[in-house]
Amino acid sequence: MEIKTDISLQAKQVLSQVQMQSLNILSMSMTELEEFLQNEEIENPLVEYSSGRQEGELPVAYREYDRFYNGASREGDSRGEIYEADDTEQSVENMIMMQLPWKTFTEEQHRIVKFCIHSLDQNGYLTVPPSEIAEALKAEVSEVEYIVSRLKELEPVGIFASSLEECLVLQVLGMEQEAALCTIIRNHLQDVADGKVSTISRRLKLSSVEVRKLIHVIRNLNPRPLNGYGGDRAQYVFPDIILSYQDGQWSVSLNDKWAGNISINEFYVHMMETAQDEELKNYFEEKLKRARFIMNAVEQRRRTLEGITEGILKRQAGYFLGKEPLKPMTLEEIAAEREIHKSTVSRAIRDKYILTPAGCLLIRDLFTTGISGGGKAGEDVSRNTVKSRLKALVDQEDKKHPCSDEQLAKLLEAEGMAISRRTVAKYRMELGIGGAFSRREE
Repeated sequence: MEIKTDISLQAKQVLSQVQMQSLNILSMSMTELEEFLQNEEIENPLVEYSSGRQEGELPVAYREYDRFYNGASREGDSRGEIYEADDTEQSVENMIMMQLPWKTFTEEQHRIVKFCIHSLDQNGYLTVPPSEIAEALKAEVSEVEYIVSRLKELEPVGIFASSLEECLVLQVLGMEQEAALCTIIRNHLQDVADGKVSTISRRLKLSSVEVRKLIHVIRNLNPRPLNGYGGDRAQYVFPDIILSYQDGQWSVSLNDKWAGNISINEFYVHMMETAQDEELKNYFEEKLKRARFIMNAVEQRRRTLEGITEGILKRQAGYFLGKEPLKPMTLEEIAAEREIHKSTVSRAIRDKYILTPAGCLLIRDLFTTGISGGGKAGEDVSRNTVKSRLKALVDQEDKKHPCSDEQLAKLLEAEGMAISRRTVAKYRMELGIGGAFSRREE
């Protein structure tokens, strides 16, 4: 075997330690930055910092529910209106019980069902073994196993599974290539996560094209059946950015008045300038350099956040006022407009909240890709607009014969919003809308 060596030139950008520290400051939320500056003051004698936060200042409520626009109000008003997903505490127990034939259940079976419901984790998995449930309730293991098997037939599909693998298997039952899908889920989930198509292809003796199609199906499954259900309490946060609208004018302000209270301690600067000890002088010079860097980084953070917010406002002003749907918007678009890198935008909006006339929103939630052809003149529409239309279709359906997810997908496709049945199920659950069975009225 012949070994050869080649020399090649490559242009590679490597971030310096100073650049990394600056990006870390950019990615900090308001409260993280406040804590960082407090620690910096403790460690650096040349930094003077005093928090400007008012004693009575309170956080605002934020809840992870969708606020979305419907293009025409129910009275036919062309201005449209804003709907909010119900933020009352939805009972998972009620949602499940509506699907069960209680008249055929015994009192003991009732007890087992309620125990199982209260044992669900936040994803919708039942990880307590039937033997433990039977022991806790002084019931027969076979009876518990029967009830659990019945519960696994309910919607959302995958609920009461004992693990991720079983949850996914329950969702592929009845599909084409069910056997191959189940084999991949049971034996090759890690290979799917690692993108090892060739490994799966060899083991199952399938072509790489077939394996890729199967992986695509698996990746569109819902690993958290209870996502969108349950009674999560409202979160309280300090918004990082405040958008206000008055007399037809928008104003953007960063909620960081305290950040302006960083300064250099002049006493130690004078000590540095008059110091005779070279080691002491060098120490103060390093601390002064660090203090100036922190001040510049905080100011750069302000300018970057303000610029990104202006870019968002340009696209979503109508949404913030409740007059338009959320428009498709990507990190790349904002980055190109501000002439910065996409990763800088991503860092800047990390875990940050914006207070708008529409409420307190997680900035990351404002970025959504579009679904082709669903808007006017064939323009893209955001997933929130699709959710709005999905909710309207459910509201208008015949309650005695509610639409299945497959039927809802076809109705949306007819309006130019081509999404899969699985995506319909996902959006439906995020809106807190039950399955067809639970929506049926006699």
